[in-house]
Amino acid sequence: MLTLTFIYNIQYFIKTLYINDIDNLEENMDSENIIYQRKSIRSFSSKKLSDNIIEEIVLDGTRAPSWENAQPWEVYVATGNSLENIRKQYMDSETMGKAPKSDLTIPGLGEWSKTSISNVEVWGESVKEAVGEKGTSDPEMQNADHNLFYAPAIVYITANINASEYSIYDIGAFGQTLMLAAKSKGVDSIPAFQFVKYPDIIKNVLEIPDNQKIVVGIGLGYADNSRLNNILTRREPIDQILHIKK
Repeated sequence: MLTLTFIYNIQYFIKTLYINDIDNLEENMDSENIIYQRKSIRSFSSKKLSDNIIEEIVLDGTRAPSWENAQPWEVYVATGNSLENIRKQYMDSETMGKAPKSDLTIPGLGEWSKTSISNVEVWGESVKEAVGEKGTSDPEMQNADHNLFYAPAIVYITANINASEYSIYDIGAFGQTLMLAAKSKGVDSIPAFQFVKYPDIIKNVLEIPDNQKIVVGIGLGYADNSRLNNILTRREPIDQILHIKK
């Protein structure tokens, strides 16, 4: 198990991270390419990730903004034996019919707008286009779900149990920054409810304190050639979501 907690004071932030980023700016991949290249991978290859590359990805993720630089996150990474332990206990729980119960409230369809519901339905059609008429019921997709997408590493980002809604937003920014950082290093990713649906198992295996809640799980690794990775999702037209008033 690899446990990473990043809390930087302002002096270290200015003297080290900021200066290093300026020096290395020309070496970074074009941000627009990274944004459009990243997609959710639902079937990873068996290629492992080194601890060093994981540390680099998480370090880059810490550049995400947060309320007054509070950085309300802690990071726990499951790899190797710890991840296999989680995977096995997940499978056993699913076999026994254990109901999912994540630390964050699971949203119901009634909480989403008509547009969001429509987007979910369109996503379902996109799955069928990639894997066939069975869609999410396709055996290959079901097996990938049960095996946590075969990810060789899962990053769990946690917050204090009393964290505010703004802290949850901060962690969302952290997660996206982390995934873009991963892609810039050739590492694929997927954020998924499947990773966090049994928090009791995760906390036990990774020794996460009781005062932490698991906000998101992000699988990291390298995509294989499965058709599951051909699922393409659309985005709402910009004129449907952007409102500029002059």
